[in-house]
Amino acid sequence: MFSVVIGTFNGAGTLGVALGALEAQVTEFTYEILVVNDASTDSTAAVATRPSVRLINLERNQGHGHTLNVGLAEAGGQFMAMMDDDCVPPPEWIQQLGLAWKSVGPDVTMIGGLVEPIETDTFNRRYVAFRRPLSHQEAEINEDAGIWTRLLYQFSPPRMRLDQRPVYFTVGANMSVRVDAARDAGGFTDASGAGEEESLARPLRSRFGPQTIQLFPNIIMRHNFDASLRDTFRRSRSYGRSKGRDWVRDRDIPTIAPLIPIATLAAAVVAVVSPVFSALLLIFSPYVLYRRWFQWLKSGGSREAIFYPYIQAGEEIFNNVGFVQGVSRELRSRRQLSQGPPR
Repeated sequence: MFSVVIGTFNGAGTLGVALGALEAQVTEFTYEILVVNDASTDSTAAVATRPSVRLINLERNQGHGHTLNVGLAEAGGQFMAMMDDDCVPPPEWIQQLGLAWKSVGPDVTMIGGLVEPIETDTFNRRYVAFRRPLSHQEAEINEDAGIWTRLLYQFSPPRMRLDQRPVYFTVGANMSVRVDAARDAGGFTDASGAGEEESLARPLRSRFGPQTIQLFPNIIMRHNFDASLRDTFRRSRSYGRSKGRDWVRDRDIPTIAPLIPIATLAAAVVAVVSPVFSALLLIFSPYVLYRRWFQWLKSGGSREAIFYPYIQAGEEIFNNVGFVQGVSRELRSRRQLSQGPPR
């Protein structure tokens, strides 16, 4: 049995479509639907009030990670499946998850798939289709990966592979876990921001080994990405905050986006000799640093791709700003805890 958990905050605008798609699943596997309403101030509770749904209303907003932990605690199934309130699963989503779990042994504790955009009708949605921000992370880029490995991954990310394989973590919008293993591992982080999937993947890998998290590219989730480019930058900053928070906690190599800072440093050095060449270096460096846009253009992608390197550069800047914010918040929180409650 599957327990499908949707953590939502003010998701009334998209939640109804998501629940309708869940109710229309064609599968031999049994499943329940749990909606954890994170103290929404809109009509989310009314939208989720239907016979097929077990609705859990939280009294105060505590973040997406907390809603997933509530769902994990309340799950009655052997497996917990996760999706966002703005996702629309294809009719065979649960069937594909069930078949995937039947094909693996008990040492596999997390299974994930791919996330595809529903629409490509705006500049941002076409950019998202190119960039694929909600994606897994390959097994090689784990907590033990060195700076050089991470830099190469940033500079030349691997092509999309369509084979089943172990990964470092899967994306939370299309993910399933063994309920007992996830509970034993301590669940998800309750801290605000993104990164819930990695917070669970680390202890699972530590306990069950590097093969325990598997990607099945045939398991597809369709995502209703925001039409505005502003949402893309917001997401990048949110990811950066969670990475900054995790760096303070784990003290491993900081997961920052290094390419733009490197290009800026190089331009600053060149400016001593030639300010004009330095400016040109800054202007055209995104085309060199993010080369995949040209492959996209050659394969029939939108001509807007000539602007994509600058959007990706903006994403990295927001990611790094978020990283600094995450470090600052975590250090400030630790100082407050060490000082104790005010007298």
